Amino acid sequence: MEPVDIARYLLITKGDEKRNISMVGREDITFSGQARYDQEKKRYYCEYNVNEPSYRQRFTQAHELGHVVLGHVRNGVSPKRDTSFAVRSDDKDEIDANQFAAELLMPEEYVRTAVKREFNINKLASLFDVSTAAMHYRLKNLGLL
Repeated sequence: MEPVDIARYLLITKGDEKRNISMVGREDITFSGQARYDQEKKRYYCEYNVNEPSYRQRFTQAHELGHVVLGHVRNGVSPKRDTSFAVRSDDKDEIDANQFAAELLMPEEYVRTAVKREFNINKLASLFDVSTAAMHYRLKNLGLL
């Protein structure tokens, strides 16, 4: 299932309040994406740059969804905005959102099975529809590299 589809079916509960998530592709942004909460509409927004390659859009969608699901996005807190691929080692929210995205798009069990059949990072990246960099980090974090 794609991150956009998952967001469509997720409903976040805060006390007695139910909050939806909207995944919004935008052409007018110069950064990868952001997650924010609109208090007036009682809705989370995961926005991503549609000018980036599709595999990058998918990772950004999953990453921004991670910020919402993990509770990083709250009313009164600045939007979680991703302006580069780099992650500061001291930014736990960014590290956690990247891990969420990696696990969503490249589930460990499927990656381990795929690696047994094919150990070419380019082919694995294509199979999971992620960048070669994302696949490299996933394999490394799973102890397969």
